[in-house]
Amino acid sequence: MQFKEERFSLKRMELLMRRDITSGYKNVLIIIGALAAILITFDVLNFTLFQGQTEIGHHLSTFSTILFIGGFIVTSGIFKEVHQRESAQAYLMLPASPLEKTVSRILISNIGWILLTLLWYSAYSYLSAAVTELIAGQHHYLFNPFQTQFWLTVANYLVLQSIFLVGAIYFRKAQLFKTLLTLFAAGVIFSIFMAVFVRVVFSPYFSGMFMIDNAKLIGPMFEDMPFRFQDSIKVLIIIRNIFYWGLLAPVAWLITYIRFREVQVKDAV
Repeated sequence: MQFKEERFSLKRMELLMRRDITSGYKNVLIIIGALAAILITFDVLNFTLFQGQTEIGHHLSTFSTILFIGGFIVTSGIFKEVHQRESAQAYLMLPASPLEKTVSRILISNIGWILLTLLWYSAYSYLSAAVTELIAGQHHYLFNPFQTQFWLTVANYLVLQSIFLVGAIYFRKAQLFKTLLTLFAAGVIFSIFMAVFVRVVFSPYFSGMFMIDNAKLIGPMFEDMPFRFQDSIKVLIIIRNIFYWGLLAPVAWLITYIRFREVQVKDAV
């Protein structure tokens, strides 16, 4: 599909992002406020009724859950305006290029959501500590966003969130459910492929369907392979890391942009 060259303006994208953020910030504030109240209530109950103990990993696990689940939900609905008949043409006809609109939605759903979650969760952490210390005399360790595991969690979110971006622009309805269903189907297909691959490669050590003749052969069978199994695993890990950390997100962003252009051509005319 041929696309004409388009111009990219940071000023236009800034105005577009401001418009997108201000149009739904009230609902977001209500939701995160209610969630904070619920979490603080659980913290108080944990320390008073159930005699809970402070956990070092409490905040990292809770933050990760909110970041991923909330982020996937937000991302799945990020192009909702494009898919609704009542708002599609008005949005697609805004004085901004498809690239600017796509980048705006990408930044809001990844960097924007990360910053919002970080600021909100930090505020919740300190408020929860104050309340539980006042009521129960103890509190969880304060949230520390400067630990290595935190940034690894954020990096994983940036990668995995890009998959839901593709689902958000491709599916008109039930984007989250359909994306999860697609990922499940892809996982099943990959598992079947790997099972067939292992069955073919290690066929001399199998009898029937996936039954090894002798358990004692499990170790020697790797030594007898015509290639060094450990070295091959290292190569596969490198390939996986390159694909996961270097290619998956950029490719998903590109697909999202191309699909957005297609939607604009079909629906905005």
